[in-house]
Amino acid sequence: MSMGGPSQTVTQMPPEFQLPYISDLYRMGQQVAYTPYTAYSGQRYAETAPLYQQGVEAAQQVAASPGVLGQVNVGGQNMGVMQAYMNPYQQAVTDVAKQKAVQEYGSGLQSLRSNAAARGAFGGSRQAIMESELMRNLGTNLSSIQMQGSQQAFNQAGQLYQQDLQNQMQKAQTLQQLGLTDESRRQRDLDAMYQEFERQRNYPAQQVAPLS
Repeated sequence: MSMGGPSQTVTQMPPEFQLPYISDLYRMGQQVAYTPYTAYSGQRYAETAPLYQQGVEAAQQVAASPGVLGQVNVGGQNMGVMQAYMNPYQQAVTDVAKQKAVQEYGSGLQSLRSNAAARGAFGGSRQAIMESELMRNLGTNLSSIQMQGSQQAFNQAGQLYQQDLQNQMQKAQTLQQLGLTDESRRQRDLDAMYQEFERQRNYPAQQVAPLS
C-alpha cells in the first residue's frame, strides 16, 4: 500500500546578500536587450581603384587592336599597320642596292660594247641579243632586290607591331596590379573601422556576460 502523499514543489531562494547583485544583473541585461540596434553607417567595401579601371580599359584596347593588315590611327590619320611601323630607312637601303645593280649593269654594258668594237662586230645582231639579255637580267635583279627589301621591311614592321602590343598589354597588367594593391589597402582600412564599430557595439553585452 502506498504511503506517499501529494507531491510538493520547493523553491529555493538565493541568499539574501546575493539579491542586490541579481537585481543589478537583471537590470543590466534588460538594458542590453532593449538597446536599439545600431546599423553601421560607414563604407564597407572599397571602390574599384582608378588605376585598375585604367588597366582594364588599356587591356581592352590592346585586345581590340587590328591585325598586321589592319588600319591604325597615327596623328589623326588612318594608315595601314605595316605602313605605320615600317622603318623608312629600309627603303633607302634597298634603293642603294638597286643603284649598285644599275651601276653594275652600266659597267657590263660598257664592257660588252668595248669587246664588240674590238672584234669589229659593234652594232651586230649578236651584240643586240647580248644587250637585251643584260637588260633583262637587270630588270630581274632590281625586282628581286625590291622584293627582298620589302619582305624584310614587312617582317620587321610585324615584329615591331607585336612587340608594341606586348608592351601595351604589360603596361595594362601593371596598372591593374597597382590598382588591386591600392584597393586591398583601402579595404583593410575599412575592415578595421568596421571591426572597431562592432567592438564598441558589443561591449555592453560582453561586460554583462561574465556576471551571469
